Amino acid sequence: MHLRHLLILAVLVPGGLVVSRPAVSDAGMWTFDNFPSAAVKREYGVAIDGAWLARLRSATMRLSNCTASFVSPDGLILTNHHCSEACLDEHSTAQSNLVRDGFLARTREQELRCGTQIADVLVATENVTPKVNAALAGLDPKAANEARKKTLTQLEDTCEEQSRHAPSGPLKCESVTLYEGGQYWLYSYHRYSDVRLVFAPERAIAAFGGDPDNFQFPRWCLDMSVLRA
Repeated sequence: MHLRHLLILAVLVPGGLVVSRPAVSDAGMWTFDNFPSAAVKREYGVAIDGAWLARLRSATMRLSNCTASFVSPDGLILTNHHCSEACLDEHSTAQSNLVRDGFLARTREQELRCGTQIADVLVATENVTPKVNAALAGLDPKAANEARKKTLTQLEDTCEEQSRHAPSGPLKCESVTLYEGGQYWLYSYHRYSDVRLVFAPERAIAAFGGDPDNFQFPRWCLDMSVLRA
């Protein structure tokens, strides 16, 4: 499915307002293994290859109930403000309310460890549909459902066990069901369990405008925070 948005760009310059011609953008969602590179190249003349997608994937991460991106070679992570509120609250006291007042670590030593936060970076995907389908062959619906869950759990456990002694460290492996059961994939994540808080503004500016502002572009608040993996 494609959603089409009409964009009109306006620039204020001395003497008047300059308005550019309308631009139409297409939006869609694809898994990294199934990006329509050929269609994008044909329609827009932009080459999105596997190397570019791999770099994008490695720069993107999953936090606890949030998403985020690496923004520096030193592990700095940019995310929304509410994604750091649990960490701010964890380190707040009656005398120092970090959620209300914000936080800034001026040195690495001042960064606060977030006890309940993790960061997972997707490093590999494997289509395990043939393995799952083989385990379900000839079974009735009830038995097939049990066999499916058992097979996916075994694939996750095997993946994690095989990675325990890998040079890059152990992986967190999760099964993913796509297209309402049409495909089964195994996603492998590198997990950062030591995540630190570097910066978060005071909540009043982070949440300025409330929900109405949250669904506008551009936004007028400072809804962001910086962590480090």
